Amino acid sequence: MRIVDIRATPVTVPLRRPLRWSFGVEVSTTRTIVELITDEGIVGVGETRGGDEVVRALHLHRDLYLGVDPMEVWRITRRFGVFRMTSEQLALVGAAKLAGAAVEMACWDIVGKALGKRCGDLWGGIETESVEFAAYVFYRYAAIDDIGRGDQPEDAAEHAEELFDRYGFRDIKFKNGVLTPEQEIASVRMMRERLGDRLRYLRIDPNAVWSVATSVRVLNELADYGLEFCEDPTWGIEGMSLVRQRTPVPLATNMCCVTFEQIPLSVRAGAVDVILGDVHFWGGPSSVLQLAKVCETFNLGLSLHSDRELGISTAAVLHLAAAEPMVSHAIDTHLLEQADDIVTEPFTVADGRIAVPTGPGLGVDIDRDKLRHYAEHHRTVGEGSEFVDPAQAGFRAKFPRF
Repeated sequence: MRIVDIRATPVTVPLRRPLRWSFGVEVSTTRTIVELITDEGIVGVGETRGGDEVVRALHLHRDLYLGVDPMEVWRITRRFGVFRMTSEQLALVGAAKLAGAAVEMACWDIVGKALGKRCGDLWGGIETESVEFAAYVFYRYAAIDDIGRGDQPEDAAEHAEELFDRYGFRDIKFKNGVLTPEQEIASVRMMRERLGDRLRYLRIDPNAVWSVATSVRVLNELADYGLEFCEDPTWGIEGMSLVRQRTPVPLATNMCCVTFEQIPLSVRAGAVDVILGDVHFWGGPSSVLQLAKVCETFNLGLSLHSDRELGISTAAVLHLAAAEPMVSHAIDTHLLEQADDIVTEPFTVADGRIAVPTGPGLGVDIDRDKLRHYAEHHRTVGEGSEFVDPAQAGFRAKFPRF
């Protein structure tokens, strides 16, 4: 079997409501949907973050995967890895890393379809048929052209209550670093008071927006509220290490440690307790599986990061989490904030869990009508941005940094 062609389609899918975070406002997500075509008629699907730059990288580096047997998925993954380490074009390196993640994902889908096996079984064996997620809580705007709610501590607590009542979550990931520290401490307090025994673990994520001093002060004030961990309170390995020395709250990261060479530095500095793997940023499913073994070696916790993925990547995350016992924390998902999807059977949440697909490979199929619709939307609006121009959006946003 050989890979003979590729279809790479960038799509932009809106979010239900604009979501605030420490760097700005998320209004939509742009992803590239990859289809690898083989000479035996099997088509594998993959997905990655980004749009036009990723498509260019996929076509520029066709020699890394065209004509290769998709069963040799590790060979293809190594080729993208070598390219990442040797190129001097840093922007292109980032796009190639994301492109390689999508190609690898599609290769595993082909292998699973050819063998009649699920990806999770190819990745070590599925141990559970459903995966637990944390409720992803935000300060939100009512609409893109109306500030509406989202500026008060109770708004995040109300979002948490809504998610718990409707979907049966037990844990919360709270995207903060948006309001003042005092207001966000009040939000955490309200969540604990309103949800009571229903709330098991609570974690916060200010995306490195706080100084070391503010991080220490806030985390020590919240230490009695049973924080599971704080994700990236401040910037960099050194800053994280200084915070960890001065607070009992465990620290997690998806920012200061995102490559294998950064892990020894992070461990030596005592900067992190938990790493959030990402099937795109780390370069594909195989890299996350390798990350799991490294975390086991260094006695680090492992969870999985969400970056507004659509259904194909969600399927990959589910297979990974179901097959890798080192994933020791409920994982993240933006799924409930996505306005739509491009798969024929969108995922649903029940009792805070999502079922692992049962079909071969990743177990998902593309909805052709929706793919065309959101590809056209992408051509109309361009890349989904994490930053909103207040003048264009029709509101005056404040993004305080501490």
